[in-house]
Amino acid sequence: MGLGLFLIPTIGGYWLLTHLNYTRYRAFRDSGYHILFSSAFAGALLFGLAHLTILFLEHFLPQSVDLWDRYFPSAYSDTVALSVILGAALPALGNRFYDSEKAARRIARENSDLVELLLAESWSRGELVEVSLRNGKSYIGIALDSGLDRQQNEPDVSLIPAASGYRDKDTQELKITTHYAPVIEQSIDTSLGYMSSEDFRVVIPVAEIVSARLFFPEAYELFRGGIMDSTAEPEQDDT
Repeated sequence: MGLGLFLIPTIGGYWLLTHLNYTRYRAFRDSGYHILFSSAFAGALLFGLAHLTILFLEHFLPQSVDLWDRYFPSAYSDTVALSVILGAALPALGNRFYDSEKAARRIARENSDLVELLLAESWSRGELVEVSLRNGKSYIGIALDSGLDRQQNEPDVSLIPAASGYRDKDTQELKITTHYAPVIEQSIDTSLGYMSSEDFRVVIPVAEIVSARLFFPEAYELFRGGIMDSTAEPEQDDT
């Protein structure tokens, strides 16, 4: 069996790694060489499984193997072909038992990608999220995607902004200066369908994010009120 023929199961291994929920999100983040070696290893496993299957067929259904050899007499051609078929078929079977979202969250937790986990929560629940950047700017909006399936060379997140502001450099208190929601709503209403909310998206590099949290406007207003009350001068007792 030539080396060139052995490269074919590697294709099956690559398909398996990038389409099986359990492995695909780790494969998204792997470097080129890593995914190449991982695909070769997965291809070798598929080749071994295919070889055992061919031995089984030779023992119990020898006519099927003879029929293949009649049209494809090359050595190990049946094993190589079956390994690619297994690589394509196993994800469809395995994904029935392992949810895509569950797999993505597992990889994010293992990599301590807490920002991605928070954005995924914002995206799935439709809740606002506030992200604070290194330059002091803060954006409040809704994540356009979970961010969990991003590739290593795509470290950006996208938000539809509802508001923006900054963090006070001394107190770190959030101060909202711009409200986008009314402008976006008006632009969509007057554009006769030519614009959508996604046209106003803000793309932020993950490396620029200092902190992120879910944002609840009601709680923010209550918190601001609490701060104002606690810092106000106490009333004088005239009695």
